[in-house]
Amino acid sequence: MVSMAVVSVLQLPTGLHDRVFIFVTTVCLLALRYRTRSKHKFNSSSFSKVSTEPEGLTIPYVDNEGETDKFDWHSHWYPVMALCDLDKKVPNAKKILGIDVVVWWDRNEKKWQVFEDKCPHRLAPLSEGRIDQWGRLQCVYHGWCFNGSGDCKVIPQAPPDGPPVNASKKACVAVYPTIEQNQILWFWPNSAYQYNDIAANEKPPYIPELDDPSYYPPTISTRDIPYGYEVLIENLMDPSHVPYAHYGIMTWPSDESSLADREGGRPMEITVQTLDTNGFFAKEEAGYSKFSLPCLFYFVREFGPSNGSAPSGSIKEEPLENLRQRRMLLIFMCVPVSPGNSRLISLFPVNYGPIVPPRWVAHLGQNLVIDSDLYLLHMQGNTHT
Repeated sequence: MVSMAVVSVLQLPTGLHDRVFIFVTTVCLLALRYRTRSKHKFNSSSFSKVSTEPEGLTIPYVDNEGETDKFDWHSHWYPVMALCDLDKKVPNAKKILGIDVVVWWDRNEKKWQVFEDKCPHRLAPLSEGRIDQWGRLQCVYHGWCFNGSGDCKVIPQAPPDGPPVNASKKACVAVYPTIEQNQILWFWPNSAYQYNDIAANEKPPYIPELDDPSYYPPTISTRDIPYGYEVLIENLMDPSHVPYAHYGIMTWPSDESSLADREGGRPMEITVQTLDTNGFFAKEEAGYSKFSLPCLFYFVREFGPSNGSAPSGSIKEEPLENLRQRRMLLIFMCVPVSPGNSRLISLFPVNYGPIVPPRWVAHLGQNLVIDSDLYLLHMQGNTHT
């Protein structure tokens, strides 16, 4: 679906979308299994360890015979928002895993904070409040103010000579651990005290190309989508729908002499190098793809001559001395918002080309692609529910 938006802008060579359909089916079944296993769809009782390796892949262990190992949706890092899209002047409201959170810039601690979006006083949404002149988060209902640790610092209605009621634990806000990585703000959806320092031991999946200065700054986009996480991630891994669901929008490279129909659908080829409880790694002649559950799927497109041969497709030829390995990443962060709703954060870094299209141009193409099968996927999700 969205993985093709950048292709329409950059006109990449043949072979970009050769990925195997068996992965689509496997991952979809995994997602549906965990979606229906628990009462609240995104909850389960036990914990599983997150890999600390920068490029580690985490996927739940599936035991068809028993329920001894359950995937805990609340024991992983989740992307909240691209840093460039967050407003430091006001609180930002978000929902992830059914949890309403408020994201705000703590200028005293010089970091983004993620709080439960609920004032402990009358449960008013803190995202409707403001950042006061001392850099605290202020509730708009009665003016209670909170610092970056979630402590209540001011209750305007409390008598100055009375007991320090603001120091009560009942006056505190739940604070979630956060980390900034790869230009994304991540949060850990468990505010229990034992997770306060989780960022020192566990990291989100790391993509080194996003911090590599040889790459252009990536085009980043975020969109909330009215169908579920399991439908979104299955769709992104499924290249076989592209010539049909996006006909007339996406270019599907095919040999015209062997076309089976107008759209040019064809079999997919791939070499599976890793498929286990740590995720999957798939190698193909056009590059490779990785999936790290619960959120991250990305495809690396490698092309350009390393032996002096001419580049293929529509890539402009250059003098041999200027040639290097051209690489483009299609990175998708699929966020479960609530049952029937998801959020897609996309990043497309490249290390070649004279220019990168302006962000608004990329958004036009990407949203056109999303819209072209949005109704199909919304109805598909309703049928699965």
